[in-house]
Amino acid sequence: MIDKNISDEELIAILQSEGNLSYFSILTERHEKGILKKCKSYVKDEDTAEDLCQEVLIKVFLKLKYFRGEARFSTWLFAIVHNTCMDYLRKNKKSQVLKVITEKMADEIAEMIEGVDEIPEELSFQILEELLEVISPEEKMLLLLKYKEKHSIKDIQTSLGLSESAVKMRLKRARTHVNELYQKLRKK
Repeated sequence: MIDKNISDEELIAILQSEGNLSYFSILTERHEKGILKKCKSYVKDEDTAEDLCQEVLIKVFLKLKYFRGEARFSTWLFAIVHNTCMDYLRKNKKSQVLKVITEKMADEIAEMIEGVDEIPEELSFQILEELLEVISPEEKMLLLLKYKEKHSIKDIQTSLGLSESAVKMRLKRARTHVNELYQKLRKK
């Protein structure tokens, strides 16, 4: 009999050693609604979000053997959801990628700018649009993980396979870009 109160990490350890699919169904039950909600935030279409959710679950199942537990499962899962949705958007709606990331980060832009509590919404979108043309997809994901999803540096580091200093440096560079763009746009 499977204990439904077992932690995600314990479920994953059992899955990695035994491959018992009933344990994966528990993991799926716990996270499917959250995955679907995140997918909907990217694509805004119920059917597409459900397809992407299924694709994410398949990827999780196939990649579970590589999960090392060095980061939280939720951080690792977010990276898979984000990459799956971004791949879909890149293939199908290139202009949607910028819009989705901009919407996801608009509220957090003030948090990245030094000495500013709130930025007018139209300026926030303008900063993000220009910023997202300048920074790499990896930097975009780092900003989303840190400022939107509120993941720790340690979790980001282990889930992306980067050193702590690399994560901090890339976040610093991205924040510097944001600050430079803000100063430039304020002068216009």
